[in-house]
Amino acid sequence: EDEEPTENPNASKPRYIWIDAAANFPDFANSKENIARDLALAKDAGFTDIVVDVRPTTGDVLFKTNLVDQVKFMYAWIGSNYTKVERTATWDYLQAFVDEARKQGLRIHAAINTFVGGNQIDGGTGLLYRDQSKAEWATQMNMQVGITSVMNTSESTKFFNPAHPEVQTFLCDLLKDLAGYDLDGIFLDRGRFLNLQADFSEESRKQFEEYMGGIRIQNYPNDILAPGASSLPATYPKYLTKWLEFRAKVIYDFICDDFYIPMKVKEIATVLQVSKEQRRELQEVL
Repeated sequence: EDEEPTENPNASKPRYIWIDAAANFPDFANSKENIARDLALAKDAGFTDIVVDVRPTTGDVLFKTNLVDQVKFMYAWIGSNYTKVERTATWDYLQAFVDEARKQGLRIHAAINTFVGGNQIDGGTGLLYRDQSKAEWATQMNMQVGITSVMNTSESTKFFNPAHPEVQTFLCDLLKDLAGYDLDGIFLDRGRFLNLQADFSEESRKQFEEYMGGIRIQNYPNDILAPGASSLPATYPKYLTKWLEFRAKVIYDFICDDFYIPMKVKEIATVLQVSKEQRRELQEVL
């Protein structure tokens, strides 16, 4: 018989603990018992909220979805050795944390590396390495040698282009699967462009020119940022200020329009029993 959740005496003063996937893989990848042990210790130490990393920088996941592969291994420091740790267990990693957190009276959140599509470790992991049809999803870097796919650079973590419509659709579908769990929140880690050199793809150029009222930038990318520049210059090129504004808007629109609003519509519509036909009206109100 399941035990009743115990009240957390620290609930009025939230304290969060972040459970990084890689660092804790040796303990948690194959052991529900270790998860239960450490969540009990976290509660005893005064923590109220658990944040579980379920999409590390490998680009794969530790929750149930048909959209991307499960994490099969991670590298972690064991003593003085950087060791490959394999996951052989088939039980739901995130659900194990959810179940134990509820038993302990802890709040539970999931964190993902949002715009990450892969990692060069071990010859390459993640969607950008496995599926060549997604090559256009990879962010394009403004390098000294010219605009270059991140897959052809030394960047270890391979980012998607946040402005690409197919990337946004994929991530929203992935987040909807994640939102199906009994969670108290979702953290969007790395919910950003890779760095200042990203993204200079033709897709981002097209969107930016539309954002600027349909102009055509003749000296691209130099009128935004000089090739190879990795920090903001003392004197801004012609369109850099508007470019930074555009980048911020891409992220804002993704979170507020593509993800947050649909999730709130789903939540409110379910509570109020609003029909599917009426949900568009509800979205406009929100």
